[in-house]
Amino acid sequence: MRLVVAEKPSVARDLASVVGRFRSGEGCLVSDDVVITWCVGHLVELEDPAHYDPAWKAWRLETLPMIPQTFALRPRDGARDQWAVVKRLLKDKAFREVINACDAGREGEHIFRTCYEAAGCKKPVLRFWASSLTEEAVRTAWAKLVPASRYDGLADAARCRAEADWLVGLNATRALTCLTRQGGGDALWSLGRVQTPTLAMIATRDRAIAAFQPEAYWTVSATLRAEVDGQSATWKATWLRAEGLADSGRRPKESPEADADADTEAAHAERLGSAADAEAVVAALSGRAGKVERADRTRKTERPPLLYDLTALQRRANQRYGLSAAQTLEIAQALYERHKLITYPRTDARHLTEDQVGELPGILRGVAGVPVYRPFCEALLAGPIRPGKRVVDNAEVGDHHAILPTGRVPDPARLTVDEKRVYDLVVRRLLAVLSPDAVFDLTTLVVGVPVAPDALLPDGVAGPLWLRARGRVQQQAGWRAVDPPGASRDVELPRVEVGDVAAVVDAASRAGETKPPRPMDDAALLLAMENAGRELDEKELARAMRHSGLGTPATRAAVLQTLLDRGYVVRKGRELRVTDKGFALLDSCPVDDLKSAVITGRWEQRLAEIAEGREARERFMNDVGGYVHSIVDAIRGASLPAAALVREREEGPSLGACPRCGQPVRKRGPVYACDTGRSCPFVVFGTMAKKTVGLKLVKELLKNGTTAVVEGFTSKAGKPFSAAITVGPDGKATFVFPERSAASAQPHDDATAAPARSSTPKAAAPPSRTSPKLPATPEGMACPECHRGTLVAGRSAWGCSRWREGCVFRVGFPTAGGPTPTEIAARLQPTPPSRGG
Repeated sequence: MRLVVAEKPSVARDLASVVGRFRSGEGCLVSDDVVITWCVGHLVELEDPAHYDPAWKAWRLETLPMIPQTFALRPRDGARDQWAVVKRLLKDKAFREVINACDAGREGEHIFRTCYEAAGCKKPVLRFWASSLTEEAVRTAWAKLVPASRYDGLADAARCRAEADWLVGLNATRALTCLTRQGGGDALWSLGRVQTPTLAMIATRDRAIAAFQPEAYWTVSATLRAEVDGQSATWKATWLRAEGLADSGRRPKESPEADADADTEAAHAERLGSAADAEAVVAALSGRAGKVERADRTRKTERPPLLYDLTALQRRANQRYGLSAAQTLEIAQALYERHKLITYPRTDARHLTEDQVGELPGILRGVAGVPVYRPFCEALLAGPIRPGKRVVDNAEVGDHHAILPTGRVPDPARLTVDEKRVYDLVVRRLLAVLSPDAVFDLTTLVVGVPVAPDALLPDGVAGPLWLRARGRVQQQAGWRAVDPPGASRDVELPRVEVGDVAAVVDAASRAGETKPPRPMDDAALLLAMENAGRELDEKELARAMRHSGLGTPATRAAVLQTLLDRGYVVRKGRELRVTDKGFALLDSCPVDDLKSAVITGRWEQRLAEIAEGREARERFMNDVGGYVHSIVDAIRGASLPAAALVREREEGPSLGACPRCGQPVRKRGPVYACDTGRSCPFVVFGTMAKKTVGLKLVKELLKNGTTAVVEGFTSKAGKPFSAAITVGPDGKATFVFPERSAASAQPHDDATAAPARSSTPKAAAPPSRTSPKLPATPEGMACPECHRGTLVAGRSAWGCSRWREGCVFRVGFPTAGGPTPTEIAARLQPTPPSRGG
């Protein structure tokens, strides 16, 4: 018997459809000789500090740093049921070997290895490695199982990353939080090996914007006329200083992945410092004539952009459609797993390997099934497909090649609007890289205009006055026909020659103002993370540089989401801006290395070397331990910054007055508490008896002193019950059971039962089966488990749309004699609070 461990239920089903005939089991699929089970993301995680040392339970500076001799694992909350299934199967002696079929990458390797270790399994392991989940790709990978030892380096890198994040994040967070509490602060300051440098990059940009002082300038433009082949021709030109002529033959590098409206700010050589100076140049030009001093004409070929890796795809989707990095990753995962339309998306490669070239005609024939792509595919298939080193380079491909379409024809009815958009980006990029270069004719005309002897010119400006024009005409669209980077237009200049006379028809000045740096958006931040904080122009980076960035393509979206969830960053449209809390965190942190993207980038490079077997795991972890010691020592010896006294106000507006001290009550992470802080005992847990306590319920509690009876609570014994919520003598929220005596009331999760009081409002009547105020089904409601997803319909139950991210919430469809869909929806009311609210 063989046991297969997949990362998700959907992948398990894909495997089962190819490997053989399977029937459903408990948390698995079963055939005569193979059992396929699955994880739901990470089933196990690293233990909390108190597991290693009881002294580490309390947050005290003197107990830091916390560096376990060896790390231990525990089941992740919310995944215990499936973990019990996986653990039982891994320990089952009926299986002679185990097949790791988790995602083919560092994170997938880590998910399997931690389960294997936590279960104490010793069976031999084979690795199933596929970059696509089409039937053909699954069948091929199943036939080419390899020993798992081939990926030991990848597993070591994944383990190092998890343990390093634990060591740096927990020690730094505790140290800084303890330091600030010494000065009376009550905020929890969360630091991380990757998240803090990322926050620092956004803050650096925000501070540059805040410090920016705009400067006014003026430019002068003129209309010129010359005779060309007996006919009059006119064109527009711009005045510039003589020193600006040196770069007249050069153009700013244009990126085929940047939109055409990047920047319109005038170059320094074209600026004048005052309106009077500009008018003086206008007066000196008016009515004059000059000669064409330069007439440069060149033909330029523009090569196609590279194929997408995940970061490049996220950046493009953000630029084109405003999709966040997290949204694009989720969509790409759906296109890969559910629709089988693209290959593995969590890749850092932008090239293909030589053995994939033979697959390209088949992919194009499949893509040609979509009418909009058919003409391009047919043109490419008409000749031999021989991509060059810009597309095919074995040395540039690590675990996975660039993102490609699989060749399956999509069903438009099954795709959302955003799924269609991301799929279109991937398809067009493949068609573009196989297409010819774009060809442009570039023209630069420079006219020198002598000035009158009595002309008054600004200081530093002397005759002749130079007027420059630049033209660009597309001669061959090439790859731009299928994947245009943005709107563009031709600028055609007349074919004048050197020595031709050009008269100034008119001249005018225009005021301008220097612009501040642009705020970060997802695309700019992803580029900065990829480049480890170095100020680089967008360019094709070597493979070694790819591994020196902050995080990995697969983790960067999650890092940004963490900053958003913790209130350090907010979105304003497409912009990412640091909050007061985010600035306070950076100002409070005395360790510059923790805010350095370059240092952390080097760590990522070392992790890549571990994965490739070129560095030892032990050496890296020893260095991490020393680094943690230096962080704690630096924080312990630091003076208390003023920012440490900043209180957490980012959770949202006041929900009401605290019944104990009268201060405003706000949502603070997993609880509702007042601004007084820890000295006030009042608290309402965000989850009571396995039910989410929403904002509306807390507002009712603060206003009335108690709530109406609420359904949907679950006791420790697993039994559902209804109760009102009130504030107990100890200041904590507690249950009230109107129909039960205090003697029969039993304590439940997160609260203590309180005696029934006559002031308790009468229990609200249950909603009727036809209530128009309630949804007909739970579908579309906010998930009561993670608060971030929405409920979607599955085969036998409603579940969270974020099931791929590990949310296991589900509520079964109605059965005979059971509650109706409307009653189920009512049970899930009130809607849980949104992030930050």
